[in-house]
Amino acid sequence: MIHPHSIQQILDTVPIDDLVGDYVKLKRSGSRFKGNCPFHDEKTPSFVVTPSLNIYKCFGCQKGGNSIQFLMEMEQMTFVEAARDLAKRYGITLMESEGPKGEEAMEQQRQKESLQALNEFALTFFESQLHNTEEGQTVALPYFKERGYTTETIKEWRLGYSPQSWEAFYNHAKKAGYSDELLLNAGLIKKRDSDGKIYDLFRNRVIFPLVSVSGRVVGFAGRIMGKVDKAPKYVNSPETSLYKKSDFLFATDKAKNAIRAEDYSLLMEGYTDVMTLHQAGIKNAVASSGTALTPGQIKLIKRFSENATAVYDGDKAGIKASLRGVDLLLEGGLNVRVVTMPEGEDPDSYCKQLGPEGFKEFLKNNEQNFIVFKANMLFEEAGSDPIKRSEALRDILQSISLINDGLKRDALLQELESISQTEVDLLRTEVSKILHKKTRTQERKVLREVDNLISDASKLANKGSSIVEYALNDKHQEKAILEFVLKFGGMEFDEDNRIIDFVVEEFEQDQVIKFKDPTYAKIMDRLMEIHSERPEWVTIKELIADPTVEISSFAANILSEEHELSKAFEKNMISVTTRSENYKNEIYDLFLHLRRTKIEELIIEHQKMLGDEEYDETEVLDFLNELIRKKSEIASKIGAVVTRI
Repeated sequence: MIHPHSIQQILDTVPIDDLVGDYVKLKRSGSRFKGNCPFHDEKTPSFVVTPSLNIYKCFGCQKGGNSIQFLMEMEQMTFVEAARDLAKRYGITLMESEGPKGEEAMEQQRQKESLQALNEFALTFFESQLHNTEEGQTVALPYFKERGYTTETIKEWRLGYSPQSWEAFYNHAKKAGYSDELLLNAGLIKKRDSDGKIYDLFRNRVIFPLVSVSGRVVGFAGRIMGKVDKAPKYVNSPETSLYKKSDFLFATDKAKNAIRAEDYSLLMEGYTDVMTLHQAGIKNAVASSGTALTPGQIKLIKRFSENATAVYDGDKAGIKASLRGVDLLLEGGLNVRVVTMPEGEDPDSYCKQLGPEGFKEFLKNNEQNFIVFKANMLFEEAGSDPIKRSEALRDILQSISLINDGLKRDALLQELESISQTEVDLLRTEVSKILHKKTRTQERKVLREVDNLISDASKLANKGSSIVEYALNDKHQEKAILEFVLKFGGMEFDEDNRIIDFVVEEFEQDQVIKFKDPTYAKIMDRLMEIHSERPEWVTIKELIADPTVEISSFAANILSEEHELSKAFEKNMISVTTRSENYKNEIYDLFLHLRRTKIEELIIEHQKMLGDEEYDETEVLDFLNELIRKKSEIASKIGAVVTRI
C-alpha cells in the first residue's frame, strides 16, 4: 500500500496539464485548458484541465479526477500501478507499506508487473543478440541495413533478433528465474501439442518491439529470416493484460507530439513504412500493423488530432478492401484524406526513391478528400454500367451519412453532384433516408433494451427478489448527499456533532436509506471508514488524493463544479441565502427526499407481492398502508418547516 504522504507528493509534483497533454490536444482557456474528451466521442470540447487544482473534468461524460485517476483510465492501470508509473516518470521516491487488499487484485497486479518486467528482459535479450553475437551481425543486422536503416534508427527503435536455436531465449529466461507459466502467458514461448516440447515463438526472426503510448514495451512483432516452409512471415505477441491489438497503433509513442504539432496523422499499413518515414523526418506516421482499423485505434488517433491521412500502397484490390476502415474513421468524427502510392510502390520504397522532401511534396500534392477519392475509384470501376454506378453511388452516400457535421456533409454532396452527374437535391434526399433509417434502427434498439430490463425486473419480482433497482432511480438523492458531505462534512451540525457525524449516525441507525448505486455505496463506505479512523474531518482537496478511485474522482468533479455567487446581487442589495448559511436545513431535506424514494421503492416491491400465494395478503396490505402513511408524512414535511423524523 502506498503511503498517503507519497500519494500527495505525486499529486503536488505532477503537472496535470503536462500529463494530460501527452494524450489530449489541449488549448489554453484562461487559467485552464480545454480539449476533446479522451473517454467519449465529442465534437465540441467539454474536457477541462485545471492546473491550479491539479484536476481534470469532462462536462460531457462527467468523468473527472486527479493525475493518478487520469493515468488509470487511459492506460487501464490499477491505482498502485499508476502511482508507481508517475513516481518513476517524475523522480519521486515512494513510501509503501502493507495494507488490506483483495488477494485477487494483488495477484493481478503482481502478474501485470511481472509481465512488464519480462517484456523488458526479453527486449534486452533480443537487442543483445542483434548487436553482440556473430549470428545477429551476419543474419539480422544486414537485413536492417538493406532496408536503409541507420545505426541510430536501429538503436532508437530498439530493434532486435531472436536466434535460430529452438530454445535460446527460453533457456536464458529460465536461468533468470522466469516460470514456464509466465513465459507462456507472455507469448514468448509455445508448447507443441504433439510432444509438449517448449520452443521460442520468435526464433529466427528480427524483432520489432511494440510500445504503448506511455513508452512501455507491451509485446513484439517478429519477421522471419529466410524462407521457411509453412512459417508465417510475421508473428505477433498474443493479447495479454498489457497488449490489446485492437487498441494498439505502432509508433504512437514516437509520433504523438508530431501529430499534435502538425494537427494530422499519417496512417500506414506496416512497421517498415512508419520507420522509414520517421527516419526521413516525417514523424507523424503510425501503423495499424496490416489489419483493418478498429474503433479502439481510431479513438487513440483522435486523442492527438481530428485529422488523418490514410496512405495506401499502389494496389487497387488492397485499397478497396481497406475502405471499411476509413468509413470507421468518418464514423469516429475524423476528417479523412487519402494518398495512394504509384502502382508497385509502398511508402517505404517510394520515400527512399523520392527522398524526404520529395516524398513530403508528393503527399501534399496527391492527397484527396476520402469521399472524392472513393467516388472516383468506384465510378471508374463501374464504367458506364448504370446499375453498377447506382450501387457505387449508394455506397458513397452511406459513407457520407457517417459524417456528423451537417455542413461538411452538404459540401461533399455538392462536390459529389459533379462527379456522379446526379442532382444535389436527389443526393440530399437519399442521405436523409439513410439517416432516418439509422435513427429508427437506434430507437428500436433502445426500446428492445428497455423491454429486456422490464422483463428482467418482472422475473426478479416473481421470484420474490427486490425490484428496487429497476423501479425507481434514487441516484440523484444519493449523489446529492455525497456532494453535501464532501462540501460541508466538517461544519457544525449542533453543539456536539458535525455534519459528517449526523450523516454517519443516520446510516448506522436506518438501513432503509442504504445506497443502492454500487459506486456511491462504495464512496459512502469509504467516508464512514475515514470518519472512524481520524478525529478531524478531511478537506475536499485531501479527498482528491484518496487512494479509493471513486472518492478521488467524485471529489474532483465536485470541485470542478464549484460556482461563486455573482457580485451583482451584493451590488444591487439583493439578499440571497447561500448554501453555507442554509446547510443544516438542506441536509434534513436531502435525507427526507431519500427516505421518500426508498419508501416508494418498497411500495412498488410489496405491490408485486399481492396475489402471490407465497405471501400473506393481509400482512402485505397492512405493511403497504403503513408505507403509504409514512410516505404522506414525509411528503408533508418536504417544502414546509422540516423537523427531524
